[in-house]
Amino acid sequence: MKTSRKGMTPGLRNSASMVILAAAAAAAFVPSTALAQDAPAQDPSEDATQVDEVIVTGTRRALETSQELRRNADTVVDTITATDIGAFPDKSVAEALQRVPGVTVNRFAASDDTSHFGAEPSGVLVRGLQQVRSEYNGRDTFSANSSRGLSWGDISPELMQGVDTYKNQTAELIEGGIAGTINLRTRVPFDSPGRLMQLSANVNYGDISKEYTPEASAIFSDRWVTDMGEFGFLANIAYSDVTTNSQTIQYGRMGIFEGVFGPGTQYIPSSVGYRDTEYQRQRNGLAFAAQWESTDGKLMATAQYNRSDFTNQWRERGVIGYNADMFALPTDFSYSPGGPRAQWIPVPAQGTPGFTFDSDGNFQNGTLVIQQTDTFWWGASDAEATQIAVNDQGQNMLVPCYAWQGTCTNPTRGGDINAVTRYNETNNLTEDAAVNLRWAISDRLRANFDAQFIHSEVDNYDIEVGQYSFGNMTLDASGDRPVMTFSAPTNIRQSAGGLSNANNYRYNHAMDHLEDSEGDEVALRADLEYDIDTNWLNSLRVGVRYADREQAVKYSGYNWGNITNNWNLGSGQAAYWNIDRTAPNGAFNGYPTGLYETRELGGGFFGGGANPYVFFDMDRLAAHGADLLSYDNIGVGQDQWRPICDRPGEVDGCFRANELNDVEEETQAAYAMLRFGGDNALLGGTPVSGNIGFRYVETENTSTGSLSYPVPFSPGTLACNPVPPIPGVPSTPGSIGCYLSADDIAFNSGGGLLSTAESKHRNWLPSFNIKFDIREDWVLRFAASRAMARPDIGLLKNYIEISTSLPGTDPTDPRYVTGGGGVITGVNPTYTANAYNPYLEPTTADQFDLALEHYFAEVGSLTFTAFYKTFDNYIQYGSYDLDVTNNGVTRTVRVRGPMNGDGAKIRGIEVAYQRFFDFLPGPWAGLGMQANYTYIDNQGITNTNLKVASGGADGQTAQPGSAGTVLTVDKLEGLSDHQYNLVGMYEWGPWAARLAYNWRSDYLVTAVDCCVYLPIWQEAAGFLDGSIRYAVNDRLELSLQGSNLLNTETRLFQQVNNASEGGTLTPNAWLQSDRRLVFGFRFRY
Repeated sequence: MKTSRKGMTPGLRNSASMVILAAAAAAAFVPSTALAQDAPAQDPSEDATQVDEVIVTGTRRALETSQELRRNADTVVDTITATDIGAFPDKSVAEALQRVPGVTVNRFAASDDTSHFGAEPSGVLVRGLQQVRSEYNGRDTFSANSSRGLSWGDISPELMQGVDTYKNQTAELIEGGIAGTINLRTRVPFDSPGRLMQLSANVNYGDISKEYTPEASAIFSDRWVTDMGEFGFLANIAYSDVTTNSQTIQYGRMGIFEGVFGPGTQYIPSSVGYRDTEYQRQRNGLAFAAQWESTDGKLMATAQYNRSDFTNQWRERGVIGYNADMFALPTDFSYSPGGPRAQWIPVPAQGTPGFTFDSDGNFQNGTLVIQQTDTFWWGASDAEATQIAVNDQGQNMLVPCYAWQGTCTNPTRGGDINAVTRYNETNNLTEDAAVNLRWAISDRLRANFDAQFIHSEVDNYDIEVGQYSFGNMTLDASGDRPVMTFSAPTNIRQSAGGLSNANNYRYNHAMDHLEDSEGDEVALRADLEYDIDTNWLNSLRVGVRYADREQAVKYSGYNWGNITNNWNLGSGQAAYWNIDRTAPNGAFNGYPTGLYETRELGGGFFGGGANPYVFFDMDRLAAHGADLLSYDNIGVGQDQWRPICDRPGEVDGCFRANELNDVEEETQAAYAMLRFGGDNALLGGTPVSGNIGFRYVETENTSTGSLSYPVPFSPGTLACNPVPPIPGVPSTPGSIGCYLSADDIAFNSGGGLLSTAESKHRNWLPSFNIKFDIREDWVLRFAASRAMARPDIGLLKNYIEISTSLPGTDPTDPRYVTGGGGVITGVNPTYTANAYNPYLEPTTADQFDLALEHYFAEVGSLTFTAFYKTFDNYIQYGSYDLDVTNNGVTRTVRVRGPMNGDGAKIRGIEVAYQRFFDFLPGPWAGLGMQANYTYIDNQGITNTNLKVASGGADGQTAQPGSAGTVLTVDKLEGLSDHQYNLVGMYEWGPWAARLAYNWRSDYLVTAVDCCVYLPIWQEAAGFLDGSIRYAVNDRLELSLQGSNLLNTETRLFQQVNNASEGGTLTPNAWLQSDRRLVFGFRFRY
């Protein structure tokens, strides 16, 4: 369908509402409980949002604790307790957080790669913004990649006691989150009154993967009273192994055809792909804690060690049919009769009906073949074509057939088919060790000292091999999902067996990628609090903090190289074109045996029947088998592909200079916060409480890298030769070498120098929070603060590679210098660079919250929150001039990349309701519900269009596949205007049950997709999860949990023109992941 964003949502919203009502009704009749859990622990800085120890004995008490935390908080905060997390089949903290008002998640493997849909979330946004600060027990935590915060899938929810989402600031909160701060709290031994031992085990099952995988966790905690004081020890371990599958049907970049197949505009995708991806995620979590409290209660020491070890492997096989090549075309390109690249316009296969389109111009049905023109030069005869490829009978596989040949009656050919195999393995390790000491110096004065060390590692290996063949593709897009089938290709002499015969395939390309990054941080903190104890003034809290973070990101570019192709006549590649050629032949050493396998793909979600294709062997691929296709091993290859670690120009192990990012960040902060009010502080007869304060922050960044000067001019460029005149075409008298100055020749020397960029930024962050207890059950809250967020680590990369652009022979080019009479006397080359920016300043936000909260029962509340944020120094794409000196010559270089830009605004509302219906008779009193709704309005915030994965030097906005151009959009990435959650609960006797539905409206996934090069939008969608639990006795609980119970299909659309031109959306992808069931038990002693 072709539509606007406004047309995407209503129908789905109505159907989603029906589902929600049905789910809520079902929840009323499905019986719920949970084993006892512990209440949130105080964090090391004694945050005011904490409450006294509470033993949670079920879902009711967990919600009661969360409600108390919000009501008593010093600012706007929402909390999930351990029971809440355990009540759903949530395999990560991110999945649990999506239940919180204003929090959404990203389910794609990477935000700019919509080809890979993950079963588990990969990112968290708060109020539509990505600048979320992540904390572990009130301290820093991060993953050592190009971003700044945590990879949310790394953290085991089984280790969590609670998760707090701060949506505004107090002076004592560590800076860094203009979207919000998410604090992950683990248990400590003094949270429990005595010994605690619990064991849980689960079995996961996915209906697509059809795999059973285990999970287990255990906790031991105890405390002992001695003459030296009280001691406590806790150990918590968690292991999770989950295998899931996602299946994707995806169009390539949409071709726009003006008046080609009739009046108006038609749309035909340049490719159609099926992808089947298996994800295997293993996660090991450890949390150890030891505590000591003196006999007089004045000293308490806490030592904590947390470790998360996360491995995610995905194995992907796909089949992609191509009918056009749109790589490197501008985003506004369109085809027209006789226009540019008209030879690429697909046509119906001979003997098949013409193409059909719907009323919006979207392709519906037809068999697509490619015009055979000089674009594919296979020679003029069969004899010449045998130089490119032959079949197993020794015949030329590619049949020359051009319109200018009198003997050719069907100058078309079957399209390329890519049987692609990809393996990706990511290993993340994050360790956190901390010591905290609290000291009650006197009845009024208290001190808190905290020290922390973090170590993080990220390793990633990503490898893809594309094995190409041919086929005539028939596409039927008239149903709910497009169906692709292949028939024998026109003008291709394939060997018997077609797409199941390895002899009909060639190794088109290999592409690998490597990351080997690590980061460390030391953080020290000291706080003092003095109780004033008057009616209006409660206490004064002051503190200082120091942190030193060093991060070395080694992130290669994606190393793509062509091995064989279908156009290099005369290259002799017929000797190695077929992948089953193992015998040496001239320079060709022969392909190793056992590199490929035949497997079926299709049917089911993909429609039609499953068909055999020849893929690279997955186990060999995972074991670096693609390295055997290197130029050094096989002796041939069009691009002389060499795998990473064997490439020329690698300076640090397996990495080139432009793939290194070494950043040190030193921060110093001080704050003062005055807490005021209480029951006896009255304003107009209403009790008032709150805090006012400021935080001062200094950030000093040091980014180590290099600057590369432009490469020397070639001898041909430097030569001064007369330009042969062309009648009627003005031209320069001489070639460019006649006008180059000695200074420019000296500046273009090649080489470079090491560079260290240093910057210091100072920020004052005031905050004010006030709460009015209007009545015993009503609270009015106002919060105002200034927050800051530092740039992602990848954006601070210090590497500049200068390029030189020279004019041609047009004498009117303004770069030529002319003297009297218009005589050309010289030339001013243009110097440009794409780079990141180590001098970026933090983004700041002035933010305001106004909340009205009604607490009408122990588990019963209705809250309404309105928020508004205005931003300064928001990071955007731009350009600036930089003077560079080389060999005594200074030139101005136009650098394009991230810059601090103008401010913008965002505003919205959050409404949340929860209660158990205790007033109902008998078992009906076990019914309960939670509901929340969020609306967000984006005003003027633009997408950065910058990618923080820093392989290569570029900080450019566009992917290379769109010729450096992008389409404009009118929405911030990841922001849905509307979002809601509806949860039905039941808890009575030994039974407990929950059904939870999460829905969000359409949103922009990415402004520049990695592979389509256009903006990609996701249609509105909702997901239903549920659980049933039965407590056999006080110690043993059995559970059945399910996720994605509605088998929700995610649909994507690609935007094909600018927002100002209507932002037309056409189909892009259909995605489906497993429905998962989890069977388990918990035993508590």
